[in-house]
Formats: sequence, structure tokens, C-alpha cells
Amino acid sequence: MNIATIVLLGLLTGLHAASWGAYKDSPYEGFRLRSYVRSPLMGALIGLALCLLSPLESTYPVAILIGVMYAVERLTTEAWKAIARNDDQSAYDIPMRLGYRGKPIDNVVIRYGVGAAAATVLILGCWAASAVQGRLELDKWAVVVLGSLGGWLTALGGAWKDAPIEGFGAWKFLRSPVVATAWAVPLSFLTDNWVVLAWSAAGFAVASIETYKTYLSGSQPPGKFATKRIRFHLAATRRRLARIHAAAWIAIALAIATVPEPFWQWSRQGATTAPELAIIMVAAHGTVAATLVMGTTSDDTGAHHPSASDVSDSGRLASQPHAPERQDPVSREETSASPAVAQKR
Repeated sequence: MNIATIVLLGLLTGLHAASWGAYKDSPYEGFRLRSYVRSPLMGALIGLALCLLSPLESTYPVAILIGVMYAVERLTTEAWKAIARNDDQSAYDIPMRLGYRGKPIDNVVIRYGVGAAAATVLILGCWAASAVQGRLELDKWAVVVLGSLGGWLTALGGAWKDAPIEGFGAWKFLRSPVVATAWAVPLSFLTDNWVVLAWSAAGFAVASIETYKTYLSGSQPPGKFATKRIRFHLAATRRRLARIHAAAWIAIALAIATVPEPFWQWSRQGATTAPELAIIMVAAHGTVAATLVMGTTSDDTGAHHPSASDVSDSGRLASQPHAPERQDPVSREETSASPAVAQKR
């Protein structure tokens, strides 16, 4: 694969992530194009970095690369939100900034110190796993378990941030490890590298879980906005975001099934192999996910809380149905009190 292909795949993974993020948050923060394009641009840069700094693009199938780029993009974006971004944390029920026991840490030195330490531990952990793999033979199921480690790390990070506010939920905590393990099964037929498998399975786990939470779970508000009023009524915009998300799943499925060799040519080379079946499974998931997203969002109104005041796609506040459009005093006060609403997610 050439550099342009990998960069486009990175752009695609970022577009996939941006679509569910904007769909969830836009009723509370509004839709801003500069926020929306952040993840696609980050994904493209990650794809370029993979080509220039590692041999991944020439040694692993597209499915593995997409999972890795998705995980790296999500980790980078969330780290930026937790460590570097400065915004009003009162706009959220669950602070997005790095915190302790639910309280955001405002000291920049501490935040950057913790971030540097976490990055160092992660890098050393990946290096150690690669070194051990060269000296230790494991069976397939042990490799699958190792492939779920990204899901466990995701769960630990989420619990650290959310549990002090929402309380600890066993299923919520186990969800990422379980889904990452499920993804590690087919992906383990495409790579035997422990580190790469863990990153890729974690990426697909995040993509799958966020698709479910955003589009298939009954339009529950994000935890960070659980008690916040809806401020923007963007039904048309959110429908477009849902279509983009579904299209991204289809594009991911097609890329996995056709790059570098179309699946319809496999039969010419004899019986279908286990890696080819794994590719089919991963691609089929994307197709099914796209179908479900389109089916469940076709009649979406864009509102989580029916009684809340909204802002329409045109930018004006919308009152209750059948009433003239007017600005809601409560919404006006909230707007002036929460400058973070106008900032990036």
C-alpha cells in the first residue's frame, strides 16, 4: 500500500469518530466545523506517521491498520482534552480535564507531569511486551486474552473519570474488555504481534461501543451532559452526521475487503483461509453497523430531553411545538454563564 492510501484510511477513521462525537454532543454544544474536522485531520496525520516512522503499512492488513489508527486517534484526542485543553469544566457533569476523585486538576504542571508519566509507562509497556514475545510461545487463546488489554486500559481510564460522579458499574467497566476480546478473536488471525493486536482490538472496540451508545441505545444523553439542558435543536445536522457515520462504516468495510486485493479474487487461489474469513467477519460487522445506524436514526428528532429548549439548525432558539420562535430566557442566561458551550468539544 502506498502512503496516500494509508493517509486516506486514517482520514476515514477520524471521520468515523468525529461523526458519533458530533452527533452526541451537538445538542448541548452546537455544531462547529473546526471541531468536527479535528479527528479526520488527526487520523490522516497518524496514517502519515505510520508510513514514515514504522513498517506497519507494509506488514499488516488494512483491518489491523484501521484498528490501530482508530485507537491512536482516540487516545491522542482524549489525552489532549484531559491534559492540554483549557475550557470551562462547569459546562460538564463529568469533567473532561484530568481529575482526582471527580475534581478537575487545574495545575498545569501536575497535568503535564501525569501525562508524561502515563505516556512513558505505555511506551515501556509496549516495548516490554515486544521483547517478551520474542522469548515466549503462547497458544491462540492466550494471545486473544493479551489482545484484550487495550480494552482493560480503556475501562480503567473511563472508571477513573466517570466513577466518582456516576458510581461504579460492573457491566460498564467490563464492556470495553469484553468487546475488545471479541474483536481480538478475528484480528488474531491477521497478526500475531501482541502489541499491534491489542491496539487494533481496542480501536475496533471503541468504534463499536460508541456506535452502539450513540445511535442504538435509545438516544440517552452523554454522561458528561446528563443533567444539562439541550441548547441546540439540530435534527437535520444530526441526521446528516448519522448518514456520514453509516457511510464511514461502509467505506471501512469496503477497504478491509478490497485493499490490497478484492475479496472476489480470493476463490481463484483455492479454499478460503482463516485470515480471509477473519477479514470477511470484520467487514461484515461494518456493513451491519451501517444498516443499524440508518435504520434507527431515520426518524430521529435530535432531542434527548423533550422538555428542553433548543436552538434550531438556523441558529435560533426554538420554543415549544406550534409556538412562535423566540429566545428562551433560561437558555440566554445559561449561554452567558457557560462560555465552554461555544468552545470545542
